[in-house]
Amino acid sequence: MKLNRNYVTPFISLVFFVVGLSGLLMFFHLFDGYTEVVHEFLSVFFVVCAVFHIILNWKGLRVHFKKGVFIPALLGVLAISVILIIGESMYPPVDTIIINKIVKAPIDNAFKALEVDYSEAVKRLETNGISIDGATTIESIWINNNTDPEEVIDLIMEQK
Repeated sequence: MKLNRNYVTPFISLVFFVVGLSGLLMFFHLFDGYTEVVHEFLSVFFVVCAVFHIILNWKGLRVHFKKGVFIPALLGVLAISVILIIGESMYPPVDTIIINKIVKAPIDNAFKALEVDYSEAVKRLETNGISIDGATTIESIWINNNTDPEEVIDLIMEQK
């Protein structure tokens, strides 16, 4: 199938709008828990559309490279990205700090904080082939079982 501007341009425009809007909603913490999945999945689709857009417009983009506009723009975006990444690593969000503390806390304390019944959680884990033997923290459960952290947490938090 040949790339066609008639398809790529509307898709990249609409996906850009939705990714931008969902990013703003996330930034201002509006509809938290709902916008992240839209933002993440459509961002992947946006990258695919952007690659097609670059392929279709390569000749025009080369003109910008020759004007010397590309390098300052690249450096500006890289600088802002590095500043944001360093800032996030120095001052992580509260929810990240809390989650890290809970998964490293003694299992009994973590289950109490999460309001999870210990015996029910153990049953759910063992039913799914995850052993709690020798585990002292939630983190050690997934390490000892060589399994996905998200799966362990989902099983622990599962409500009947």
